[in-house]
Amino acid sequence: MKARPPKPSCLALLPLALLAACATPGLAPGDEAGSDPVHKHALVRPATAAPDWQALRTELGTVASTLPAIQIGPIDAAGINLQIPVADGFTSGSTEIRPSLAHVLDTLAPVLAENLNVLVKVIGHTDSQGSEMVNLRLSIARAEAVVEHLRQRGIGLERLQADGRGEADPLTSNATEEGRMRNRRVELLLRQLP
Repeated sequence: MKARPPKPSCLALLPLALLAACATPGLAPGDEAGSDPVHKHALVRPATAAPDWQALRTELGTVASTLPAIQIGPIDAAGINLQIPVADGFTSGSTEIRPSLAHVLDTLAPVLAENLNVLVKVIGHTDSQGSEMVNLRLSIARAEAVVEHLRQRGIGLERLQADGRGEADPLTSNATEEGRMRNRRVELLLRQLP
């Protein structure tokens, strides 16, 4: 009598069943990505429409006209840059946002929040007082504080980024107090959401 090969156990077949359940069939010719009722919830985000940079710049200009010293750059291939002086925007050596900067951010936030296809990258800058490493860390931490402030005003975290340049990108010389005040700033780089 010949010995029969052993029957596979249920446990041995489990990996094959799991793999089969995870397989995602391709779309049939002529089907559109959103027409398949089984796979319509796939984690694929459609491309966002390009922002209307001119309308956004006009709206920012209107709200910024009430804010002292905000500079809105021209529209370029990347988007729009805003410079916010923060000479008195933070407590000295700290990330605590003072009322003057909070007012600026609160004024800009509604415009930024309604433009869902715009990424807001916050870049912190310091003057050259103190050590370079301390200034770099402080600039990053201040940018993160601005991001958190904007998040609390309705801008989705997926649309916010923070970075810092410390003293590495001055607008002018740090030799005078006036120059150092100009160099202490936060930039908002408005870009199309990828």
